[in-house]
Amino acid sequence: MSQMSMVSLADLDDAERMNQMREMFEQLGGLSETEQFEGLRKMILEMAEKATDSQYLRLCGTTLTLAASMPDEHLKPFLAARMTASASLPAPYADRDREHVEEAIAQAEPDVRTKITQNL
Repeated sequence: MSQMSMVSLADLDDAERMNQMREMFEQLGGLSETEQFEGLRKMILEMAEKATDSQYLRLCGTTLTLAASMPDEHLKPFLAARMTASASLPAPYADRDREHVEEAIAQAEPDVRTKITQNL
């Protein structure tokens, strides 16, 4: 899987960040459940440890937009895997992730917000 840092991704322009993250998620989709979990956990941990609040929100916003473009049969497992990976982190990191995801959902376009919340 691509080794670009999440902080570096956050600083890309919107279109390039979307393209890079789409590629990462496509690579994740081809992995086993265990490998997907580990990949997501590593990404979330890096975000929680190193990203500024604005970088974190950009990453969450892009993730939500990409996730909302998935068919429901892929979206539900993706959201479940992401939530499980986040919950496996130490409490301060899991809390930071939850707060930023909730803020990104609140700031998302209405169609993105609706699709995500219906599939949580």
